[in-house]
Amino acid sequence: MTRLFVFSCLLAAIAACSSTRRDLAAAPLPDLSRVDPGVQAQVRGRYETLTRALAGRAEAPELAAAFGQYGMVLQAAEFYDVAEPSYLNAQKLAPDEIRWPYYLASLYKSRGETDKAEASYKRVLELRPDDLPTLIWLGRLHLDQGRPEAAEPLFARAFALAPRTVAVLAGLGRVAVAKRDYPQAVKYLEDALAIDPEAESLHAPLAAAYRGLGQLDKAQPHLRQWRNRDIFVPDPLQQDMDLLLESGLSYELRGVRAFEVRDWKSAAGFFRKGIELSHENTQLSRSLHHKLGTALYLDGDISGAREQFEDVVRHAPPGVLDESSAKANYSLGVLLASKGELEPAIQHLLAAIEYQPNYVEAHMAIADVLRRSGRGEAALPHYRDAIAINPRQTVARLGYAMALVQMRRYREARDWLDESVRLFSDRTDLKIALARLLAASPDARARDGARALQIAQQMFDAGEKSTSLGETIAMALAEQGNFAQAISIQRDIIAAAQRAGLTATVQRMTANLALYEHRQPCRTPWIEDDLVAVPTTNIAAESPASSPDVHSH
Repeated sequence: MTRLFVFSCLLAAIAACSSTRRDLAAAPLPDLSRVDPGVQAQVRGRYETLTRALAGRAEAPELAAAFGQYGMVLQAAEFYDVAEPSYLNAQKLAPDEIRWPYYLASLYKSRGETDKAEASYKRVLELRPDDLPTLIWLGRLHLDQGRPEAAEPLFARAFALAPRTVAVLAGLGRVAVAKRDYPQAVKYLEDALAIDPEAESLHAPLAAAYRGLGQLDKAQPHLRQWRNRDIFVPDPLQQDMDLLLESGLSYELRGVRAFEVRDWKSAAGFFRKGIELSHENTQLSRSLHHKLGTALYLDGDISGAREQFEDVVRHAPPGVLDESSAKANYSLGVLLASKGELEPAIQHLLAAIEYQPNYVEAHMAIADVLRRSGRGEAALPHYRDAIAINPRQTVARLGYAMALVQMRRYREARDWLDESVRLFSDRTDLKIALARLLAASPDARARDGARALQIAQQMFDAGEKSTSLGETIAMALAEQGNFAQAISIQRDIIAAAQRAGLTATVQRMTANLALYEHRQPCRTPWIEDDLVAVPTTNIAAESPASSPDVHSH
């Protein structure tokens, strides 16, 4: 009886499987003439695997995997019409597998079929209620449809899972703007930008929130900083899709992953492979050349890096905005400036701004090069531009102050630093600069030793223990005539600098010590070498690991 029962169940299962096979949709091989040979080979390979599975009467899980994986390579190659039935078949054969409804949702979203995308995302959440990427994507879908009330619980669940994920905070911020809860919107969006300052698309909803609060002075700078960039969503399934094809884009993404673990050689290898697969002068090929140059630079191959940057510059499209061309000109400008080739460096940095007018780093780099070459007056407008684009750019504020000091406009520098410290009370570099100018300005109208000592002492009491602060305290004490204590502190910081091997710093400190020993205050807040060394600009700031143009894919 038991054997008969088992045999009956087996027959029923076979019949059900046969019925399911009859219900499967056709998933033919598409016309592959428009794709690269490597992609053609991948698609054909997956199709042959599927054909063998069908011919060999594979079990449902194996057949589902064959259909699903064929759908993935088709979707990655943008053959959506053939990918869709492949996923539907996979979903029918393996109804508890989340990948197939997930990729179906992504496919429908790419085709603008929002109702179908919503249904598929909801199916994923039935199978896995706490799937973070799906919560984010479905929440965004609702926001784009003007349904913040449907998006809010999804982002709230996502926030409980990953409270410091920028995409989650961005979603909650957009929900709050839509609900006119402007204080909450500001909090979420400011928190998101604090975690990722390059999430520049958030400046538009943040500006809207500040306008809603009536704070137009805060809204305007955010409008200037807005750029249309996708917010990165941590999404392992989408990453599998991105890295699937043998294409220039997939190798660019592989290179970025290598950058994230600081493996410059592997990153360079991936970018080279991507260049081989991207034959024409396209935005992707220029991006790959720039990233290869950055990888070579970080690996110590300066000449190789320069060659890659120059290649992008040669092929830069004229008269249009182009991010990769901007970055290559920036990197080449910084590289030339480091070799003392200042005039060509400035020309490349100006070109970077032509290709990307709100390029803060390029404005900063030009300002730094001009200031370091003694052209402080010409540097000032570039520092102002950097601050106008990004009011949080406190390094530009410090550079602006150093340019004023270089031009001996000490009272202007004092007032500028005073304002900067009021705006950014947490920045110790700005406070030390203000205290040092108050203590040692050659212009008596800009000096205030008592206030300098008060600022420096408050920083020391708060835990700041740098040699720069120690020097500043000694300057303030000497300005007030307390030479004995100034000498004691100066000797202590000289000893600390000697232990650290800071020879050049020790020489400057020793000169100040000699002044105090002769009962003379310091009247040189910064020597020329200090003025040209602060702040610094470098190519590594353009590391592809943080490059939004890659993460947006």
